[in-house]
Amino acid sequence: MPRQEPARSQTAGEPPPLKVKVQLDPQGRWQPVEPPRETTETIEAAERPTTPDDPRPSAFQQIPPFGGA
Repeated sequence: MPRQEPARSQTAGEPPPLKVKVQLDPQGRWQPVEPPRETTETIEAAERPTTPDDPRPSAFQQIPPFGGA
């Protein structure tokens, strides 16, 4: 199964503009010059609450583990 890899450019999937500006890179290859992208403000998730010492559901916390106490 092929691995999912990120797109080479952030405009992947969009049709190219009718005029494309290109320039030579240090290796002598032609590379498209992309206009600066608009940045959007992101919202980060709140911190997760701490997990209890016993990860079992509350209905099973009163039952001793297998091989019990």
